[in-house]
Amino acid sequence: MPDFLHLHCHTQYSLLDGASDIKALMDKAVRDGQKGVALTDHGNMFGAFKFVSEANKRGLKAIVGCEFYLVEDRHKKVFSRAKGEQDHRYHQLLLAKNKQGYENLSRLCSLGFIDGMYGKFPRIDKELVLKHHEGLIATSCCIGAEIPQAILRGKPELAEEKLRWWLDLFGEDFYIELQRHRNMENIDDLGVSQEDVNQQLLLLAEKYKVKVIATNDAHYVDEEDSSPHDILLCINTNSLLEEKDRFRFPSSDFYFKTQQEMNRLFADVPHSLDTTLEIYDKVEKLNLERDVLLPAFPLPKGFATQGDFLRHLTFEGAKRATAPLRLPRYRSA
Repeated sequence: MPDFLHLHCHTQYSLLDGASDIKALMDKAVRDGQKGVALTDHGNMFGAFKFVSEANKRGLKAIVGCEFYLVEDRHKKVFSRAKGEQDHRYHQLLLAKNKQGYENLSRLCSLGFIDGMYGKFPRIDKELVLKHHEGLIATSCCIGAEIPQAILRGKPELAEEKLRWWLDLFGEDFYIELQRHRNMENIDDLGVSQEDVNQQLLLLAEKYKVKVIATNDAHYVDEEDSSPHDILLCINTNSLLEEKDRFRFPSSDFYFKTQQEMNRLFADVPHSLDTTLEIYDKVEKLNLERDVLLPAFPLPKGFATQGDFLRHLTFEGAKRATAPLRLPRYRSA
């Protein structure tokens, strides 16, 4: 049975979308004999420090990544429905190979919030990817990414064009990504299934000699967690559980599957499992722990340490905050 490790995982830091507790995720990876695991939260790296710390405690290699929201122009934030304009966002997975890659990943995340924030989505564009791609690994990502979307909408030439752009930039650090989830037979009522897209991706991989990886779009740790995750989605979309047309995941497949489960799922393409170990070998171990450097403030008399002074200020502030509110008196005209 080929070894395998997860390269597409969302934790609770994929806010109101992911439900995987980092410690529980790590513990399951250890029990299953996986050598490492990736963090790929949506649009942010909020969980990176805790993720790396918990992985190092367990002897796992932490692979830090992000599933970005990719748009044509991150600066554009005004769209006209009357003109048929939409904010077309595609998903894009990037993983850090080394310290330089981690720093570039951090820059991309920060600039997504600074330059590209639209609604609740921090967005990047290819201009930023061109500037900050060193030390990164890229994949074709999930069904929401630009290459699968082009295939899904019957535009194979466009899919190849998109693929060539990523290949030209990343070379051997670009991988075709395959996912298989139940009830993905008729995506967006287009009559196209996730497996149809996979087969086209495999043809592109063969044509352009691109290596293939198998992933599972893990949003929670165990299959039975799908119900609480569904409640989380209701909170996210301001919907009720009983609503028929609300946003929901198509099945309970979006969990952190075992190596055995993934081997059964991709038995016809076992090399896609082996290639996850190639990425494992490419990635350098990260240590994000740093000494905390704080400015040295002069202490007033009567305080031995900065901690003592901070405690004093905290209690003084609490007294002011809980004092009765005194409203000004106004004389009637």
